[in-house]
Amino acid sequence: MAISKKLRQRNNENAAKYFASAFCGFIALFIIFHWTRLLYKRCGLSKKRTGGVLKLPVAFTRLSRQLLTRKVPGFPSAGHNLVFLGYIVTNLCITFTEIDWTNLVGLSKRLGWVTVSNLSLVMFLSLKNTPLAFMTAYSYEHLQPLHQIAGYTTIATWFMHAMIYITAWDYSHTLHEMLEKDQIMGIIGGISLLLLLLTTLLRKWHYELFHIVHSLLAVLILIMAGLHRPNLVQKSSYAIIFCGAIWGLDRLIRTVKLSIYGVGNKATLTPLPHGGTKIVLKKAPKGAKAGKHIWLHLPCIRKIELHPFTIVSTDPLELVVAAQDGFTRDLHDHAVKNPGVEISASVDGPYGSVLDFYGLDKVVFIAGGSGGSYTAGVAVDLLRVLGDDEGTVVEFVWVVRHTEMLAWFSPHLAELSSSPRVNMRIHVTHHSYSPSSPSISGPDEISSTPPEYMQDPEKDLPSPSSPQSMHDPEKILPSLTRELHTLDGRPNIPALVRNTVVDAEKGDRLAVVACGPGGMMLDVRKAVADNLRAEGPSLELWSEHFGW
Repeated sequence: MAISKKLRQRNNENAAKYFASAFCGFIALFIIFHWTRLLYKRCGLSKKRTGGVLKLPVAFTRLSRQLLTRKVPGFPSAGHNLVFLGYIVTNLCITFTEIDWTNLVGLSKRLGWVTVSNLSLVMFLSLKNTPLAFMTAYSYEHLQPLHQIAGYTTIATWFMHAMIYITAWDYSHTLHEMLEKDQIMGIIGGISLLLLLLTTLLRKWHYELFHIVHSLLAVLILIMAGLHRPNLVQKSSYAIIFCGAIWGLDRLIRTVKLSIYGVGNKATLTPLPHGGTKIVLKKAPKGAKAGKHIWLHLPCIRKIELHPFTIVSTDPLELVVAAQDGFTRDLHDHAVKNPGVEISASVDGPYGSVLDFYGLDKVVFIAGGSGGSYTAGVAVDLLRVLGDDEGTVVEFVWVVRHTEMLAWFSPHLAELSSSPRVNMRIHVTHHSYSPSSPSISGPDEISSTPPEYMQDPEKDLPSPSSPQSMHDPEKILPSLTRELHTLDGRPNIPALVRNTVVDAEKGDRLAVVACGPGGMMLDVRKAVADNLRAEGPSLELWSEHFGW
């Protein structure tokens, strides 16, 4: 019996090691892929790719990206689906190999180890200050789909672990063991996991409440898991200690940032039409860059809550926030009642990543609604970096519901429109004000029917709630902004991307940078996948999504 237990313990420890090794291998593949592509671009090899030894691997890479970029049911892309399948296969392998099938306890204990292994992965993927942001250019928000899947798997394996153990106790008439202290701690931890699962229902309904409850339950789960297996000899406790250590370190780093950037920091609030609010911060965190995001703390609006917002510009640090409900609605109402007010503020960040624009011949920016906070800032930052370099052409497309929303980014639009390298297209789906300039565009790149992502009431920007003067175009739109050419209806994204590729030279490097609602992002992803070719210009997609 003692030998059997020792063998089972060793096999379970090996299963956890195999799990860790498998995911270290996955991470290594992404690191190699990221740095290989980076060196490929930086060394100028992309301009010489049409012949020689690079022709075959480049063609294979493009065809693979064409398949992996496409949307599949239940996942943002086939690439996400492939990662999911690899994750599931890994879990199945470590669950059902080298296991003692002579009794239910062996299977239950293995499922316990699988639960702890997945819990470690969940905590690692939740880190805001993740090392993967540097090693792979995937910041924590891009890892959220895998974080969520790993979370669901953790709950599922815990449930099977508990049910099989209870069945084994029932068969052996030892259910009284459930009343032991360490088992009670495990039961409380399991109930916390189920409650955490229920909090996902709050995510879209009340994100602030979801985030607070989610974080508190995560701490409780770690504590209960540690008390469930307090003996270090059992080795599974090491994984719990690892989880607590990385979570605590991440929180410590975030707290230090909040403390440093909260000293003497102020936020100036300016109401914008159609529920927009401009926030200008006195102090910017180190490393801030347009397109990245920060977690903002405004104690005047919410005492203990932090909320993520995209950085529009850094000199000074500027944010533009669309009012929905909860915090953003209260923020806008406060700005309307006190325009130009200065309030205490602090930030945690910056986080996120931005496409490496080095060596690109053309960049197409596509945004919908408040997605312009990402593309406008990044596009202006790109222009400033390029300076007098005439090598890169910029296409800027922004879809808005109302013309007055141009006031949200009027300085950025003015700078973009004044550059000879920029072709700007502003699409307005609901005209409440007609600019003096005529609308012009190619007929195949405009659709007069509002798209699904501009019709969905859950994605609509709220109706105006500001004083009447805020919605008078003559008062809120600078003369240059009023003279911008606007186009009725939505853009034909497939035609836009197709024409960009057709008009490019064979050796050109192109990129599509998009930010907006889910429907728009699906259109962009499909258009890019349809135009990825083994021969012809290089085409890259960089997408940011709404929602937290």
